[in-house]
Amino acid sequence: MKRAKEAVLEVFIVFVVGGLIGSSLAVVSNLFVAGVLWMTTQRANADFFDVTLGDQVLSFSSLVFLWAAAGCVIMIKKLFSIAKWAGPADSMYAAHQLNVPFNVKQGLASTLAAFASVSGGASVGQYGPIVHFGATMGIIISKLQLRKRLGFNRLPREVYLACGVAAAISAGFNAPIAGIIFAHEAILRQFSVRAIAPITVASITASTVGGYLFPQTVAFQIGASAPALTEVVPFLMVLSPIFAAVAIIFMLSLRFATKTAASLDVSPMALPFIGATICGLIGVWVPQALGLGIGSINQMIAGEFMISMLLVVLVAKIVMTSACIGFGVFGGVFSPALFIGVTAGALATKGLVAFGFGDVASVVTVAAMAAVSASVIGAPLSAVLIVLELSHSYEYAVAAMIAVMVCSLITHRLFGHSFFDRQLLDRGIDLLKGREAIALEQQQLAPFASQDYIKATPDTSGHTVRQEMEQREHTEAYIINNDGILLGKLSIYQAIACGDDVVSNHMDSSPITLYGDDSLKQSMVKVSQFVGESLPIVTRETSAMVGSIAEGELFQAVIDIQSQARTIERD
Repeated sequence: MKRAKEAVLEVFIVFVVGGLIGSSLAVVSNLFVAGVLWMTTQRANADFFDVTLGDQVLSFSSLVFLWAAAGCVIMIKKLFSIAKWAGPADSMYAAHQLNVPFNVKQGLASTLAAFASVSGGASVGQYGPIVHFGATMGIIISKLQLRKRLGFNRLPREVYLACGVAAAISAGFNAPIAGIIFAHEAILRQFSVRAIAPITVASITASTVGGYLFPQTVAFQIGASAPALTEVVPFLMVLSPIFAAVAIIFMLSLRFATKTAASLDVSPMALPFIGATICGLIGVWVPQALGLGIGSINQMIAGEFMISMLLVVLVAKIVMTSACIGFGVFGGVFSPALFIGVTAGALATKGLVAFGFGDVASVVTVAAMAAVSASVIGAPLSAVLIVLELSHSYEYAVAAMIAVMVCSLITHRLFGHSFFDRQLLDRGIDLLKGREAIALEQQQLAPFASQDYIKATPDTSGHTVRQEMEQREHTEAYIINNDGILLGKLSIYQAIACGDDVVSNHMDSSPITLYGDDSLKQSMVKVSQFVGESLPIVTRETSAMVGSIAEGELFQAVIDIQSQARTIERD
């Protein structure tokens, strides 16, 4: 009876949590997209600051909008007191650890900043910020503690987070299956029976509610019929390495711009204006690369751009996005990756058309879009499913899968699992090691320090210390001065040899020492060559004695942390 009650409660919780998160993201995501679309229309219709050069009219209004966006980004950062923006990389990290609390204020502020950037025409994306907002909304709803109020405690924090991410992808692309897979593939990095139910409910709810409240056409127009796969596969096998090279160049450019901005001796408040200026000036001459560029993407899929324009747009988009992201005009990288992928694919198809293979042009272009974006976000299956749900074509999806898998394999070997993983690696976080390694790296040693150790001053006799060792059944003692600073370590054999002499003449003045802020992982490495009863734990700054820890106690602490991480994965 008890198990039946728990099962009913679990199903109820799944539908309540999934439905609440999905409905919230359906409204917010679509309002975000609709707001960006409205602002894009206003920006495109603005005709002030137009300059006529010969027979060409150049509009500098894009530069004005970008300066305004940079000002809004700075204002939001100051208003919310945000040290750095948060994106999908932070969502991934939050799902793999429990020690660092999720910063809800940072998530909300980052969403507002991204809206300001994209609305102002910055060459950044909207889907990454929406994904992190989904994670933020999931955490907010988890704090309502619905499970505890109903007497049921089954859904951990990372499941709430993943529900929000799945709902964000589902609402953003109207692709519920892709949302479900993305949450498991990119965020949780595993498939769980308990997690898939609420994630599925959240994703389908977001798509259903979003489609009902905000009926709209599909953003990407993929209308051409696909040829037989036998005609497409050879070309994709040859072209996919080229698409991988484009993805790597794009990600390296993002990293280069970020490092360049960090090295400049200018005020942090000025950096977004530098990025906005670079993007805006290029946008004056190449307006097709401003903002999300959805219209340009559809034109390139339809083959309406010339080769010269495709080359200009490709280079411009990479430079503009890198300038914005690197210099603090915050936004996502997924939409730019889609744009760059389509551009690379359209360039490749121009060559195919020249040799009489025009019937495969549309498929190759869409496959390139999926391949480049999958390599950037590290979610190959999700990218394929987005193509499938947008095109409703099995042939398009399989063609995209070929390009995605080849491209992802190459970029994984030469660059890394994704741009987000590389961002985390720059912070010393490797998600590929798994939850256990992250938990061991986060857990500091100080809480495990024991006070059950023998301490003596440097002028104590060896005979006195040996007697205390015998009484307390210890084989080691720590020599500490009156200020609590560790001076050395004395073994039972050194105490016997010392006799009535002071211990400072016989102690080991350079014992293996652990620091209180060492992680359990660092501690395990340090003690790999240790032989003895226990190790001292001191402060890093002053070497003040914090406590001691035996090898067995350290091993048990590691085992306990690993067990907790495994329990999370099993559940």
